[in-house]
Amino acid sequence: MLVLMVIGLQHLILKESKQNSFNLNLTVGKKYISGALWDSAFDNLIKFCFKEFTNIESLDNEIGVFLKNNDLKKFDYENIKVIHENDLFALVPNELYSEKNKEVYLKYNTKIQKNDFISTDDIDMLKIKNVYIPFIDVNNYMVEEFSNINYFHFNSLLLKKIFSIRENQEFFSYVNKNKLKIIIFKEDNLQFFNSYNIENDSDVIYYILLVLKENKFEINSTLINFIIDSNESELEIISKEFFDKIEVINKSDGIDFLM
Repeated sequence: MLVLMVIGLQHLILKESKQNSFNLNLTVGKKYISGALWDSAFDNLIKFCFKEFTNIESLDNEIGVFLKNNDLKKFDYENIKVIHENDLFALVPNELYSEKNKEVYLKYNTKIQKNDFISTDDIDMLKIKNVYIPFIDVNNYMVEEFSNINYFHFNSLLLKKIFSIRENQEFFSYVNKNKLKIIIFKEDNLQFFNSYNIENDSDVIYYILLVLKENKFEINSTLINFIIDSNESELEIISKEFFDKIEVINKSDGIDFLM
């Protein structure tokens, strides 16, 4: 994947003032939807919901069913964050970014349709931008249903979160049921980012070993920082057979690392 960058402005549809403290994180991928209902007043995760699906052509319908079946429509939200998880993105250094060239950055990674809407997230601390194509049907549905949303690309929020907690560590591996994302920092700079489709824990080990080798890291001395967004994973156990130094940095957080 071409490593370019941009972190987008939060695309805010202005909200009316509301007397509540409920927030919703809705993450939408090509094969899944997850929802995290949060009580911000008490800093408490109330509910986490997850659904896999196969028909990406009817995403807006999938969202509607998901919200209804999980009783997520009945709340009067203070903040709704829609997070788009797809591979239709390019990370672009600020100094190379031009608003009028957004299609150019994406054309190396994906086929752009005439009616595709291209958005940009700003990742200020890394001086990059994430240029991406959101699931516009999802945004339209959520605006129609709730009026007030912010939306972002998943990778924008992931890079921000990891950068903020990295404590000078370099090598990070984010893993969920279908994806592995490997992030390497060099001091305050992003040195490497790539996303891989995975089917099992063996795929994770393979790609980590490959990236370590390609980036000239010592396997035995490099600390592999895992973020595991899955309750079913045995990755921590398996990885100890291959790496001397590992750490799962979101053990206390459970699922939904971006919350």
